[in-house]
Amino acid sequence: MKSSILFRATLLSLLAFLSGPLPASATGHPGSVPVLLGLDSVKKELGLTKVQCSKLEKIRSDFKADARLITTRNPSTAVEKTAANTTVKALIAKYNEKAVSVLTPQQHERLLQIERQNLGGLMLFLPGEQKQLGLSAGQIAALGKLRSDGEAFASKVTSSFERGEVTLSERLATLRNYRLKQSARCLRVLTPAQHKAFENLQGKAIKQV
Repeated sequence: MKSSILFRATLLSLLAFLSGPLPASATGHPGSVPVLLGLDSVKKELGLTKVQCSKLEKIRSDFKADARLITTRNPSTAVEKTAANTTVKALIAKYNEKAVSVLTPQQHERLLQIERQNLGGLMLFLPGEQKQLGLSAGQIAALGKLRSDGEAFASKVTSSFERGEVTLSERLATLRNYRLKQSARCLRVLTPAQHKAFENLQGKAIKQV
């Protein structure tokens, strides 16, 4: 339990460097796959074996160690912050790849369904999702605008945090609330048929993710 709390704290510190949406790795997963696969409800839903859980625990441990190297540097200048932001995104993408490689094709597909359930419209930022739903150039452009607006908002909130105007928990709560609204805006870009197709891609609902 203590180790889990420390890991989540490290992750929150790591995400504090990001000025925009979480990255999507080459496998098409936004956010941190190792963290998601560490949730008991997800492990149970995917039917992970003891061997898989052991491998994923090692990946999370390595991720935590690398993340601490970044969070302890405490970048202060604009150049340092930009570099840290880039490093964080690359780090998350790297460990996403490692975590996905542990899964079977069936588990991987179910993981995508779970991500769609939890991230909602934010998944539509991914080129793979856009292609699968047959989005038009106009729809893709509209999503691009929503993503840019989100990055600008996140940057503004981060600046307030760095000036000491808001706490870390307040910053994360503000971004979380914004992303919920952003998700709804993204879904409104879809046609009724595309919206239905996206719901079908989510598969069976999972409890307590």
